[in-house]
Amino acid sequence: MHYSCFKNCIVIINIICCLCFTHSSYAQTKPNIIIFLCDDLNQQDVGCYGNTDVHTPNMDKLATEGLRFTKAYAASPMCSPSRSVLFTGLYPFHNGSQMNHFTVRPGISSLPYYLQQQGYRVVIAGKIDVFPADKFPFEHIGKEFGKYEPVSNRTDRKKETVHLIEAHFKTKPGQPLCLIVAPWIPHVPWFPNKDFNPQQLKLPEYLADTKETRQALAAYYQSISVADEMFGEVLQALDQAGEKEHTAVMLTSDQGAQFPSAKWTVYDQGLRVPLIVRWPGKTMAGTTTDALVSLADITPTLIDMADGKAIEGLDGSSFKEVLLNKKKDHHQYVFAETSMEPHYWYNYTPARSVITAEGFHYIKNYHPGTRFITHIDSVERNEFYFDSWVQQASSDNKTKFLLSRYSYRPPEELFNLNNDRAEFKNLAGNRAYIKQLMTMRLLLKQELNRQGETETMIKEGPLPEFSDHSYTIRQHNSAADLSFNKKLWNPGVLYITAWIEGTNNGGVICDYFNNFKLYAYKNRIGIMLADSTVLESAVLPANSGHLLVRLSAQGDLNIQFNHEPVLSKQLDKDLTKIKGGYVTCGKIQGEAYSGRLQSFQGTISDLRFTMNSLLSGPNAP
Repeated sequence: MHYSCFKNCIVIINIICCLCFTHSSYAQTKPNIIIFLCDDLNQQDVGCYGNTDVHTPNMDKLATEGLRFTKAYAASPMCSPSRSVLFTGLYPFHNGSQMNHFTVRPGISSLPYYLQQQGYRVVIAGKIDVFPADKFPFEHIGKEFGKYEPVSNRTDRKKETVHLIEAHFKTKPGQPLCLIVAPWIPHVPWFPNKDFNPQQLKLPEYLADTKETRQALAAYYQSISVADEMFGEVLQALDQAGEKEHTAVMLTSDQGAQFPSAKWTVYDQGLRVPLIVRWPGKTMAGTTTDALVSLADITPTLIDMADGKAIEGLDGSSFKEVLLNKKKDHHQYVFAETSMEPHYWYNYTPARSVITAEGFHYIKNYHPGTRFITHIDSVERNEFYFDSWVQQASSDNKTKFLLSRYSYRPPEELFNLNNDRAEFKNLAGNRAYIKQLMTMRLLLKQELNRQGETETMIKEGPLPEFSDHSYTIRQHNSAADLSFNKKLWNPGVLYITAWIEGTNNGGVICDYFNNFKLYAYKNRIGIMLADSTVLESAVLPANSGHLLVRLSAQGDLNIQFNHEPVLSKQLDKDLTKIKGGYVTCGKIQGEAYSGRLQSFQGTISDLRFTMNSLLSGPNAP
C-alpha cells in the first residue's frame, strides 16, 4: 500500500473512532439520576440539618455540593404508602395504597415506566415495598439487602450497587441510568450501638428522657451512620466511573423515625424528610431552599429533568425550576395522611393533614376516642423503651404529656411550625387563631373534595368489620392477611354468605388469600382454584339471591344459591386457611381482569366470612 493511502486510512480510522467515542460518551443528553432512599430518617437527624451528634459526613458533603430543602414532606408516614406516592406522583387515595403493604389501583403507571419511555435504564437496589410488582417494572438488584432480616444483610455486602454503577457506564455508555438505592436503614431493628455515648446525646424534645430511650436513640444514630457509609460507597463508585458531572444525585427518606409521634403519625416528625439534590452545572453548591415540596413531586420532577412531557393528572408537580434557581417557591400547601397499617385494624385512627408554605400545620383526626397503637407500644423489634415511658409518666409531667400526646388525639390540631417545630402547642382551641383554623379547615376540605375522598370513606376505612368468629367486607374493599391473628382465625369449616344481585354480568365475588376466587358470571356460580382449575354450576334460575358457600378443611365444597344446592365437589385440599395476600369483596386486589374475574358489575351485600358455625353470639361454637 502506498504511504499516502496508508496515511489516509489512518485518518479515516481516527475520525471513525472519534465519532464512536462522541456517540457513546457525549450523545447522552439526559442526566443520569441516583436516588438514595433512606428508610425512617427524620430530617433533623442529619448533620447538615443541624444535628451535632450524628455522623453523616457523606450526606453533609452532598449538601455542600448541592441544594438542601428545608420543607420537604412525605405524603404518608408509612413505608408502602409513602413509596407508592414517590413512585407514582399520586397521593395515597388516588394511587390506592393508603394502608401499609397495600397495592396501588389497577391501571396506575409509575416512575420506571415513565423514565423507560425516555430511554432510561431504571434500576432499584434493595427494598421495593410497593405492590403489585408489575405496576413498578424496575430492574431489581440487591434483593439480599432488600429483605427485612437479618440486619447484617442491610449493607449490601455483595456490593451489587457499586458493581452495577461500574458495569453500566462501561457496557451501556449511551443509555442514561436512573438508580434508586433503597436499603432498610435506619429502619428498625437498629444496628447495635458502638460509636455513641447515650448519656451524652442531646435528646430531641419530642422524646421522653429515659435510659432506655437514650439507648434506642444511640442505636438509631448508629444505623444512620451505616446508611451514610453505604451512601458514601455509592458516591465513590460514581466518582470512579467518571460520571459525577453527568449525574444528578438525590438523598431523601420515605418518612420519619420509628419513635412516638414520628413515624405512623402526621406530626412534623413523621412527615418532614431530608431532601438534598446535587445536579452538577444546574444546582448551586452549598445552597438552601425553603420551597415547600412533597415526595409526590419526585416522579414529575425526574420526568422533567429527563425533558419528558409532563404527565396529566398527577398530584405532584415538578420542582425543576427550584433546582435551577429560577423559582424560590413551589407549593402553597402539601397534603399528607395516615390510615395506619393492617396489623392494627382494631386501632384504625385515620388522620388527614395539610401543611402550608407559611408554616401552619393542620391535622384532622377522625376517631379521636380511639387509642393510638403501633409497633412502638409492644412489638418493637429491639431497643424497647416504651415501658420506661409508661413508668416515668407517673412521676414526670413532661413524659406524661408526651405519652398522652402519642396515645390520644383531639379531633383537630393546629400548629405554627415557625415557633413550635415540636408541635407541643395545639392552637385549634385558641381564639386568636380562629381565622387561621377556618382557613386550614377549608383548605383540607377542598383538597379532599379534589381527591374524591369523603369523610364517610375515611371514618369507615377499608378494613373488615369483625365479630366474634366472623368478619364482613364491604364491596370494593379488601383486607390483608396481616390483619388476622392466624391462630385465632383458623377455621375447620369456612362459610361465605352474601346477597348477590347481577349474576349475569357480575364477576369476582371474593378472592380468598390466593386459595381460590369465587365468582358469579353469566348466571353461573363458580370457583377458580390457584392452579386455574374452574368449577362451575349450571345456569341459575334467578339473577339475584342468597349465596351460601361451605368449605371444610378436608376439602368438602358445597355451594347453595337461594337455598338450593348448585355445586358440590371434593377438593382434597385445605383451602380454608389464611395465607399471604388479601381477602376481597367484588375485586382482585391491585388487578383488573375481564370475564369471570372482572370487578363485580352488580351488587354484593353483606359478604361475611364465618368460622366453624353459622350460629352467632359469644357462645357459638
